[in-house]
Amino acid sequence: MADILVVKVNAFLRGKEMDELTKYIHKSMETGLVMLPPYCDAQIVPDNVEVRIENTYEPKGGTM
Repeated sequence: MADILVVKVNAFLRGKEMDELTKYIHKSMETGLVMLPPYCDAQIVPDNVEVRIENTYEPKGGTM
Protein backbone atom coordinates (compact mmCIF):
# COMPACT_ATOMS: atom_id res chain seq x y z
CA MET A 1 0.00 0.00 0.00
CA ALA A 2 1.06 3.60 -0.48
CA ASP A 3 2.78 5.70 2.17
CA ILE A 4 0.24 8.48 1.74
CA LEU A 5 -3.18 9.11 3.25
CA VAL A 6 -5.68 10.54 0.78
CA VAL A 7 -8.78 12.09 2.31
CA LYS A 8 -11.80 13.35 0.38
CA VAL A 9 -13.61 16.23 2.11
CA ASN A 10 -17.32 16.19 1.29
CA ALA A 11 -18.02 19.71 2.57
CA PHE A 12 -17.15 23.27 1.69
CA LEU A 13 -14.55 24.51 4.17
CA ARG A 14 -13.00 27.94 4.49
CA GLY A 15 -9.26 28.18 4.02
CA LYS A 16 -8.58 28.38 7.76
CA GLU A 17 -10.81 25.37 8.48
CA MET A 18 -9.08 23.34 5.77
CA ASP A 19 -5.66 24.31 7.18
CA GLU A 20 -6.74 23.23 10.68
CA LEU A 21 -8.03 19.90 9.36
CA THR A 22 -4.79 19.33 7.45
CA LYS A 23 -2.66 20.08 10.53
CA TYR A 24 -4.83 17.77 12.65
CA ILE A 25 -4.47 14.92 10.14
CA HIS A 26 -0.69 15.37 9.88
CA LYS A 27 -0.34 15.33 13.69
CA SER A 28 -2.64 12.29 14.01
CA MET A 29 -0.61 10.38 11.41
CA GLU A 30 2.27 10.33 13.91
CA THR A 31 0.17 8.29 16.36
CA GLY A 32 -1.09 5.87 13.74
CA LEU A 33 -4.78 6.63 14.41
CA VAL A 34 -6.67 9.31 12.48
CA MET A 35 -10.22 10.19 13.58
CA LEU A 36 -11.91 11.87 10.64
CA PRO A 37 -14.99 14.08 10.84
CA PRO A 38 -18.12 12.49 9.34
CA TYR A 39 -17.87 14.71 6.24
CA CYS A 40 -14.55 13.10 5.23
CA ASP A 41 -13.80 9.82 3.44
CA ALA A 42 -10.44 8.05 3.46
CA GLN A 43 -9.61 7.15 -0.15
CA ILE A 44 -6.11 5.65 0.30
CA VAL A 45 -4.79 4.55 3.72
CA PRO A 46 -1.22 3.45 4.50
CA ASP A 47 -0.78 0.05 6.18
CA ASN A 48 0.60 1.61 9.37
CA VAL A 49 -2.39 3.96 9.88
CA GLU A 50 -5.88 3.22 11.21
CA VAL A 51 -8.67 5.56 10.12
CA ARG A 52 -11.96 5.92 11.97
CA ILE A 53 -14.91 8.19 11.33
CA GLU A 54 -16.30 10.13 14.29
CA ASN A 55 -19.80 9.04 15.23
CA THR A 56 -21.60 12.33 15.85
CA TYR A 57 -24.83 10.52 16.72
CA GLU A 58 -23.35 8.53 19.59
CA PRO A 59 -24.21 10.05 23.00
CA LYS A 60 -21.25 11.45 24.90
CA GLY A 61 -20.52 10.06 28.36
CA GLY A 62 -22.40 6.79 28.12
CA THR A 63 -25.84 5.60 27.19
CA MET A 64 -29.07 7.56 27.07
